[in-house]
Order: sequence, then C-alpha cells, then structure tokens
Amino acid sequence: MSKAIGMIEFKTVSAGITAADAMVKTADVKLLEAQTVCPGKYIALITGSLSAVNAAVEAAQKTRQEELIDSFVLGNPHESIFPAIYGTTQIEKVNAFGILETYDAASIIVAADVAAKTAIVDLIELRIAKGMCGKSYLI
Repeated sequence: MSKAIGMIEFKTVSAGITAADAMVKTADVKLLEAQTVCPGKYIALITGSLSAVNAAVEAAQKTRQEELIDSFVLGNPHESIFPAIYGTTQIEKVNAFGILETYDAASIIVAADVAAKTAIVDLIELRIAKGMCGKSYLI
C-alpha cells in the first residue's frame, strides 16, 4: 500500500470544515492537521493510501467549489516534509540558504516535495499560512 498525503485549502472556515468532514467520511484516511490559518482560511491535511487520499480530496473539492483555493495529492511524499512542518528538523551545518514564498498553503508543500526530491537540500522550515496573511514559505 502506497502512502500519500493530500490537502485542501478553503477561503472560509465553514467551507473547510465541511470539506474535511467529507474527506474522512469518503475514504480510509487519517486527518493529520485541520485548522484555521490566516486570514480566516481553513486547511486540512490527510494521509492514507494513494487511492484513498485521491478519493477524499476529490470529495472535498466538490463540497463548496466556489470557496476552494487549492488542493493537492502527493504519492510518496519526501520524508523531510513532516519535520519541516512541525519544526523538528535537525540541521548541523548550513552552507547556503534558500527561501521560497507562495500566496497559498497547498502549493508550498508541493514545492517542498519537488525541492527535496530534485536537489540535495534539507528542508528546515515549512511555514503554512500562520501569521502571514495567508502566505506560506519554505526554508
């Protein structure tokens, strides 16, 4: 069974909660994170098999389409994504430093996965729309 993660991002809390509810009722997925982020948006991050995550995200996308900002499904996400999200990355030496900033939450996780799989880099931090008026960044 292949592990995957998926995320939805909505303009309003009510739309996000409705979508998160649809995700967990549609497929056998685990809700990793579901919360309000600046400025009053809502995100939900799930994990499970690739087929279950796909089905759950598709169901969420259909709930309140006019309020959907973004979503994604990643099969086999890079293992460094989660320590970067939760602030537990251990870095011993920094030779160079890069920052990428986005206007939404979902695209920063996809960008982090691409960066970690494309180059020899350490993901230090993934800040997902918290305290930044909805923008996100990765270091």
